[in-house]
Amino acid sequence: MNKHDVFSKTRLSNLQYMLSEIFTDKSPHKIYKRACDILKSELQNSDDRGSKVVRKHLYKNILPGFACYKALLEADIPKEQAVSFVQEEMCKSAQKMGDLCRNLSTKSYVYRLFYLLFGIVMKFGYPKEGWKIEKIEKNKKRIRFNMKSCLYFEELQKRGVPELCIAFCKTDNIAYDPLAPSVVFKRKNTIANGAEHCDFCFENGLKN
Repeated sequence: MNKHDVFSKTRLSNLQYMLSEIFTDKSPHKIYKRACDILKSELQNSDDRGSKVVRKHLYKNILPGFACYKALLEADIPKEQAVSFVQEEMCKSAQKMGDLCRNLSTKSYVYRLFYLLFGIVMKFGYPKEGWKIEKIEKNKKRIRFNMKSCLYFEELQKRGVPELCIAFCKTDNIAYDPLAPSVVFKRKNTIANGAEHCDFCFENGLKN
């Protein structure tokens, strides 16, 4: 891979290869070149809201996913197929976290660790510049919070493709579902699916 490839340090670092594997009859090289052009433009004009964390989410996840999706649409790939492709590739990048969580899935101390680190993770991983979070419950049984606004949805909606947000939402399941039974991840509603907020819940599955 060319180290100067604009996708090389993003969650879609393997994009060129996957396009050539899946879209053999759609000039995958042209799709990739167009995606690169779109991403370069987006990176130059993006607004990180004065936050290094927001910038990281934009540069590694949101903008690469958008650039890929837009290039696929311009190549007359149906929306559902294009969303599915981006989702699958983004989920691959979340698999490492999923594998780590799977290794912790039977450990009795994992929920306690979640409990202790929750505030730090939310503050530094999802700052107020990109997310509005309402804390609902935090005790020995569960941690619940509502995400009232989401950087991912806002940025994709601004670009006219809110339907793409579900591709990123799915990565949460890939990352956190493997924590069961030690910690059970639950979420019924998301902003991407039309709800007023995303309702996150991490339950103590072992209750020790």
